Amino acid sequence: MPTDRADAAAAAVDADEVLAIAQALIRARSENPGTTEDAAAEVVTGVLVALGAAPETVRGEAGRPSVVATIGRADGPTLAWNGHLDTVPAGTLDTWSVDPFAGEVVDGRLIGRGACDMKGPVAAALAGAAAVIHAGVELAGSLTFHLVADEELAGTHGTQVLRDRALLTHDAAIVGEPSNLEVALAERGGAWVTATTFGAAAHGSQPHRGVNAITAMARFLLRLHEVVPETVHPLCGRATVNAALIEGGSAPNMVPDRCVVEIDRRTIPGETDPEKVLAPFRSLAEELRADDPTFDIRTEIREWIMAAEAPVDAAIASAIRTATAAETGAVPPDVGFTGITDARFYLNDAAIPTVIFGPGDLSVAHTADEWIDVDEMVTGARTYARIFASFLGG
Repeated sequence: MPTDRADAAAAAVDADEVLAIAQALIRARSENPGTTEDAAAEVVTGVLVALGAAPETVRGEAGRPSVVATIGRADGPTLAWNGHLDTVPAGTLDTWSVDPFAGEVVDGRLIGRGACDMKGPVAAALAGAAAVIHAGVELAGSLTFHLVADEELAGTHGTQVLRDRALLTHDAAIVGEPSNLEVALAERGGAWVTATTFGAAAHGSQPHRGVNAITAMARFLLRLHEVVPETVHPLCGRATVNAALIEGGSAPNMVPDRCVVEIDRRTIPGETDPEKVLAPFRSLAEELRADDPTFDIRTEIREWIMAAEAPVDAAIASAIRTATAAETGAVPPDVGFTGITDARFYLNDAAIPTVIFGPGDLSVAHTADEWIDVDEMVTGARTYARIFASFLGG
């Protein structure tokens, strides 16, 4: 693919269009849980129709909308671009300096719920595709947008529906989560572990007659870091563990006979066996029981999501590196993604080489005053235009 064609596509990006699409998406409220993605789906459908595509709305049993649309030719290489339309809830509004659904720009930053995660990247990808068309770059293959529901709650009603409908069939894929325009080749998985300690109830004035399940859990949690192995993945680093939710006791004047903690154990590529992940939890329990025979705990994995990894030499990764270097003047580093994304469906379930790549900084996602730098969003659109033009040929 001649460089001048990629250059022409990048030059055709309309910065005002990028911002306008992102603002329209932010104003289309799509908190999950709380609302649906229908308003956001309507926005992207309008953009795609204007590009000459014929978008289809795919709904699973829950009725949540994902928009699928293809541009280009069907007889060449195929690329999927995945982005989610839902956001986490805005939270308490008085923690925001602006209306989280107004799409205001302050000091070069677009502020709003979903600005970074990931309505800004969606806007960048759509504007990048528009630029390819406006520049007259004819694709030898096809670009399919998967603009999906429900990613924030594990993708059950979004990309998983597309998987189950056999729609993940592409030669390569990009998941446009905010990666600071770095090439994220691997992502962590998750084991959500439920730990329950059991004690014996007693009158609160005679605690010696009972067994306190909360203090038993406290002893367990103080050593929770021990369940993480020393193994280090070259991109994702070490696995992590976090005690996230706790519930225990029945009344303030009783010795609690039960305490439950939900634990977030993030896995790294290579950790494929749930039983091996759970084994250190049980070993720790045995050590505590050896010190105190009344210690009684049960641990189980209630949800398991496999980590995922793409080959470092995947053609789509090479195309992204080349396009980014041409646009920014620097080859982006290969990195790992700390969160769980819909890339796992493409990598693990469909064996499609997939890279996580998009504008924005994940550290500001899900926060009050979530933002994305407008210039970086436009750079992302220009880079996407280069990727689409080069990877899909001419």
